[in-house]
Formats: sequence, C-alpha cells, structure tokens
Amino acid sequence: MQSLFKQQKDKIANIVQFTNNNKNKFELGSTNNYKSFKFFSYNRAIDNANLNKIKNSIKSRGQIMPVLITKDFAVIDGQHRVIALQELELLVHYVICNSYIPLDVEEVNNVGKKWDIRARVNNLAEHGNLNFVELKKMYEKWGDIFSEGTINDAFCKTNSFSSTLIRNKTYLIDKNIGNEVLNNAKIMREIVPKATQNKFVRALKKVMLFNSNFDINTLRYKAENKKLNVYNNESEIKDEIIEVYNYRMRLDNRIE
Repeated sequence: MQSLFKQQKDKIANIVQFTNNNKNKFELGSTNNYKSFKFFSYNRAIDNANLNKIKNSIKSRGQIMPVLITKDFAVIDGQHRVIALQELELLVHYVICNSYIPLDVEEVNNVGKKWDIRARVNNLAEHGNLNFVELKKMYEKWGDIFSEGTINDAFCKTNSFSSTLIRNKTYLIDKNIGNEVLNNAKIMREIVPKATQNKFVRALKKVMLFNSNFDINTLRYKAENKKLNVYNNESEIKDEIIEVYNYRMRLDNRIE
C-alpha cells in the first residue's frame, strides 16, 4: 500500500513540476466562440470520414484530446476537433502554446496523420520557398486538365518521383520542361484520350529529355496512322511512344 501511495505521490509531483516549469509555455482554456479559431492555409485538408469518426467519438465520450493553438488562436493541431465540436455545439477545450513557431505545424502533422502532398506544397509555399510558390501557380494554369500529382512530376527538374522530393524538401521546379511536357500531352490528348494520365506524362517526359530531336507533331501524325496504346506500366508506355514515333522513320531521325 505504501509503495502504491508513493507511486501516486511521485506522479502528482511530476505533474506539478511540469506545470511549474511550463507555466509560461502552456495555458489551458475552453470556449464556444468558434469564430475565434483560425486555420492555417498550409495545414492538411479536412477529411470528412475522419471528421465523422471524431464527432461520433465526442458524442460517446466527450472531447478527450485538447486542441493545440497559438496565442492568436491559430490551430496547430486539432482542426477536425474544432469543426466537430462546433457542429455539435459543444465547448472547445484547448491548450495555448506560447512558444509556437510555424514549423511546429509541419512537425505535428509529420508525427500524426500523414500529410498529403498538396498540404506540404502549401506549407512550403507559405514559408517562402520559391519552388513551391511557382508550383502552386502551375496548379492554377494546368489544374483543369491534369492532376496535381501529374503537374508535380511534369515540372520536377529530374525524373525522380516528385512526392519523395517534396517530402524531403529537395524538389526543384523546371518551368520550361514542365510547360513543354504538358503542352505536348495536351496535343496528344486529341489522339490518345489517356494522354493526360500521370503514367503517360511521365513516359512522355522521359522520351523528350533523352531525345533532343523529338517532335510532338511527328508523334501526333504517327499516332493517327498507327494506334498508340497506353499500358499500365510507365516503361511500356515509353517503349510504345518510341515504337510509334519510329514507325517508317529514317534511321537518322529515329529516337531511343
């Protein structure tokens, strides 16, 4: 009994010590003034399925985890909880982190639910990374035709998968090659409806990068006379593009 009592006493002592050491770093509070909360534009997107799960959990057990916010009520972690509590018309219990820095949002999302690529692009653009400021402009320019993942890959300076480079913050944009690749894919869409798919765009980009003599009008003309198949494998699509392009082509004008 004494051992158990001592354990409880030590636990309480640790809590008190934590509170004293961090009294200027954290503050607790509750409010139903939902409009006071602000959301970062670069935070991860709202997941409706996850939101419904949180609402059901709150209905059953109440709010278990507080919302982490800045002293200006910008939500670092817990935007789904804020929305759920607002829709349920319940108090929002929160913790103010007075020592917050902008990178804390990224850190919280990295250790929690996986951030999607668009949220990472928004985050890096918001913090002044010019590669991602320009990439967001390309979303506006090409977003009606191509997916964001396809745009990321098309404008990537290398042939690497853009998602990995974005996560590692090593993505470099090449607007010249990106615009040329997507323009060419748009031209090919007239003959090959699947030309806007990511696997086709990636294959087309590789052909263009490794063949300085590549001409999109030649490919388009050849594809009108010889069917260009879009396979499930990027490498097979690349081989198909080369085969169609080289169809009845003089040796010195062929591509590899």
